[in-house]
Amino acid sequence: MRKDESMQFGATRVIVVTIIVSFITAWVLAGSAAIAQYFYGGNFVGNTVLTGVILWAGFTAARMITHDAFDRRPWGLTALNLAHELVTIVVMALIIGLFGISAA
Repeated sequence: MRKDESMQFGATRVIVVTIIVSFITAWVLAGSAAIAQYFYGGNFVGNTVLTGVILWAGFTAARMITHDAFDRRPWGLTALNLAHELVTIVVMALIIGLFGISAA
């Protein structure tokens, strides 16, 4: 296998893994939003976005900051990655909030 072919295969694998993990994240967010909606009531879109931000802060941001501190990564890189993850979660939350969840 040539170098460019092996790079293509590696990139494809990363994209597939990213898609799978993103669906898992969306599934967990949807379940958490449904629980939050049952608990709080009110506006589903707002509850979903708030739930996403809370989960991002409590799990993603907290773990990423700790991990990057031990890896001695530059703060700018950590901030960029945190912003990317926050935008990803908020967009997922908006989509889930706008589509809603059926309680069938």
